[in-house]
Amino acid sequence: MNGTGMKRWAGAVALIMLSGGLTGCMSLNQTRSAGPVQVYTSQKPAVAVAECIKVTWANVQLFGDVADVFMAKGDPGAFTVYTTEGEYFADVAGKAGITKVNFYAKPGAKVIEQRGAVLATCL
Repeated sequence: MNGTGMKRWAGAVALIMLSGGLTGCMSLNQTRSAGPVQVYTSQKPAVAVAECIKVTWANVQLFGDVADVFMAKGDPGAFTVYTTEGEYFADVAGKAGITKVNFYAKPGAKVIEQRGAVLATCL
């Protein structure tokens, strides 16, 4: 492949990766627009709650061989914990000593109650 062909190929790969990332964001936003499955509050710091959710959702003994779990920072004091493909996610935000957790699940997702129960242990 010549230099021009390589640049086109690299550009195409970058575009595919970017569109996949945007699709994931749009999917989360679509799920958010339907409203949370459950809302929780805690007096623990938001970062501690978010880290706990990340660790417990990744527990293979609880959920079997499941998708990876990630944590992204948002506004100051805000985090989103999510699984691969955003099947489950939690928006965690702290303000004035109170942490609010909005728990979301895509329609048709399995073990919603179990994910919510595990999330509640982090409060």
